Amino acid sequence: MFEKSEELLNRALKVIPNGTQTFSKSRTNFPVGVSPFYAEKAEGAYLWDVDGNKYIDFISALTPVILGYNDPDVTKAVKEQLEVGVLFSLPHELEIEVSEMICDMVPCAEMVRFGKNGSDTTTGAVRLARAHTGRDHVAMCGYHGWHDWSNGMSGRNLGVPQAVKDLTHVFRYNDIDSLYRLFMDRPGQYACVIMEPMNREWPEDDFLHKVKDLAHAEGALFILDETITGFRFALGGAQEYFNVTPDIATFGKAIANGYPLSAIAGRADIMQTMEKIHFSFTNAGECLSLAAAKATLNKIKVWEVPQWLRSYSQTFLVDIGTGHPAWPHLDIKDKRGFAEVMHKNGILCLGTLNINFSHTPEDAYKFIEVFTAYKEGEVCTLQGGFSIR
Repeated sequence: MFEKSEELLNRALKVIPNGTQTFSKSRTNFPVGVSPFYAEKAEGAYLWDVDGNKYIDFISALTPVILGYNDPDVTKAVKEQLEVGVLFSLPHELEIEVSEMICDMVPCAEMVRFGKNGSDTTTGAVRLARAHTGRDHVAMCGYHGWHDWSNGMSGRNLGVPQAVKDLTHVFRYNDIDSLYRLFMDRPGQYACVIMEPMNREWPEDDFLHKVKDLAHAEGALFILDETITGFRFALGGAQEYFNVTPDIATFGKAIANGYPLSAIAGRADIMQTMEKIHFSFTNAGECLSLAAAKATLNKIKVWEVPQWLRSYSQTFLVDIGTGHPAWPHLDIKDKRGFAEVMHKNGILCLGTLNINFSHTPEDAYKFIEVFTAYKEGEVCTLQGGFSIR
């Protein structure tokens, strides 16, 4: 079933560490013997591997594909831009247009800068906060990318200098006292608090607002990492959904439906400090991704895609997982067993349901059927009447 995939994996391992460029697409998450490893093509909500197997894709390229693969409006915009140019010796008007769209949509956004990956912009936001406040220490909650300041707190921190690790400190989600203790240990030394607004857990007892208030009382900036939640939880991201406006926010994933783009957005007085630091990429103004972002953000707005994602989940995936309905998390105890059942039944899933606008009711019914089999007969409630498109 996966013969060609495994041949390509063996070939890749000779020239690519871990066989792929992205950790989450490696053997760590796709167990050898029961998993495909290489894609051939994708369309809408479906992906075909190199062995010709077709899957309902609930990974959606690790959440960037919010509209569906090869969305016709996005593809049309990219093709039109390709005809006139990809990268130039001068900035392109698209940089302004997409920045204006983000400022119009996102509550905290008064000015915008672009990167390519989420790690680019979270690291840029931390550097910006340090420059703006004149402080060095960072309070962190959640995952914020592979760069040293963040990765030093993970279990895969080999190569990160201890001096860098010593500047970042972790607090616990929904535990405001854990953040308070960090501030008490180093009063007046924190440049910022950076956190995901939500992952699996819902914020409790006004947690996000308490974090913001405590950060400001300490003289630190409040940064929301909306790499995943941005344009998925609501048009203006989780900050709109939870009605909490950060000083700075970072975006990626869904911003361009799979094209490489990320963004830092925030208060104008803070963002203008960007002129004093170095945050610059040869490809940050690359126009295919910006054209894709313009088409993606416009479609997300016109079709009210975040509301659609919530309705889809609440209608068809009732009681399947935890977390926000636009990004449900599953309870997986046996990664290999889960992968084997899913892949043999034509579904790609890594433990979260990364729903996109192309998924159909039938896709949800199929997932429930297979997931129920994996959970050994657990019955899941379904509701009918889905009509939003």
